[in-house]
Amino acid sequence: MVNPWKTYVKLSAVLMGPHDLTKGSLAFLNYPVQLMFKSTKVLLVMVMGAFIPGLRRKYPAHEYVSAILLVLGLILFTLADAQTSPSFSVIGVIMVIGALVMDSFLGNLQEVIFNMNPETTQMEMLFCSTVVGLPLLIPPMVLTGEVFEAWNSCSEARLREAASLEKHVLLKKLRDTLESLKGHVAGRNKDDVEEAIAMVNVLCFAVLSLNYDLQ
Repeated sequence: MVNPWKTYVKLSAVLMGPHDLTKGSLAFLNYPVQLMFKSTKVLLVMVMGAFIPGLRRKYPAHEYVSAILLVLGLILFTLADAQTSPSFSVIGVIMVIGALVMDSFLGNLQEVIFNMNPETTQMEMLFCSTVVGLPLLIPPMVLTGEVFEAWNSCSEARLREAASLEKHVLLKKLRDTLESLKGHVAGRNKDDVEEAIAMVNVLCFAVLSLNYDLQ
């Protein structure tokens, strides 16, 4: 590993933080307002890139003007397209602004890491930031109960899959039995057996389709 773990702790914080804050802000803001704030990300990325040590990007004045016009256009488009009126909440605004600030650090911080250590691979950055970020996601998931909902959902899915598989196996055995019986009957009885086999095939298809829909 090229970079120290503390580097990936910082990266994981700005990687996981915006995700949690953005999702949480929807409890206080409606979607058009959140989208309106997120439209300013390009401008924040430019500003942060000019102040982050190790990067210190300098943009021409016309690029800042272009970014401002782009942001204004996106905001106006979002408000014009919104079906509901904007709903503002101080807590939601603080959360989405915090998410934007942290998100604007993300790309710039990744570029700084690559510039400082050119031997850094994308695989290392992705793996380490995810491994470090996992403990940061578990506490809020436990507090909100999402981790238990996810576990229950997985358990129910496994039970449904097992029940569906058991039904499919039983129908297959029944079909095999009818197939073997068909060779020992004749006339009308043979027609009845063939009809029963066709019904079992339909049931097998219905079970598979129901299992697919549940997934």
